[in-house]
Amino acid sequence: MNQDGLWRKLQYRGQATIEDTPENIIPFMYLPEHRMKWDKSLQSYSILEHIGQETFICHTVTHRYGMGLISSRDFVDLVKVKRYNGGIVTTNSVSVDYPQCPPCSPHIRGHNNACGYVCSPLMGTPSRSQLEVYIQPDLGGMLPRTVVEAALPNNIIDLVNSARAGLKAKTMESTGP
Repeated sequence: MNQDGLWRKLQYRGQATIEDTPENIIPFMYLPEHRMKWDKSLQSYSILEHIGQETFICHTVTHRYGMGLISSRDFVDLVKVKRYNGGIVTTNSVSVDYPQCPPCSPHIRGHNNACGYVCSPLMGTPSRSQLEVYIQPDLGGMLPRTVVEAALPNNIIDLVNSARAGLKAKTMESTGP
C-alpha cells in the first residue's frame, strides 16, 4: 500500500528475442487456434466479438495455481492490433465490462489495466524479432501482494518461453522433419 492506503498498480515488462517475424509472432500470441496449443497457463481462450478487422473482445481463463490454493482467474479484454512503419506490430489491450460474459464461479474476475505486446524486427536479422510484453493486472480476490509480485515476473518468462517453443513446433509442422 502507498501512503494514502491505496494499492499501487503493478506494472511489469518483459523483453526477449524470438526467431520469427512480427507478422507471424503477434497473431500466434492472440489467435485462439494458436494460443490454446502453446499457452499451458490457460484453461480457455476465445474471441467473443470482432469489432473490426483488427479489434476484438476476448475472454481468457487461467488454470488454478499452487495445488488449487490460488483460484483460476478470468479476464475480458478489448484488444486492438496495430501495424507501424518498419514492420512493428503491437497489441493494445484493456479489460472491459461485457454484459454477454459476466463473472462466473469458480473463476475470480481479474482486470487488466493498459497492457500489450510490441514486436519489432531486429535490424539486419529479418527472421528475428524483439518482443516486449507489458502487463498491469489486478488479479482480484484476496491474494497478498507479495504473492502477486513474486508470481507475475515468472509468468512473463513462462509466456515468452512457451511462445518460443510453440512457434518452433509450428515451424517444424509446416516445414516437415
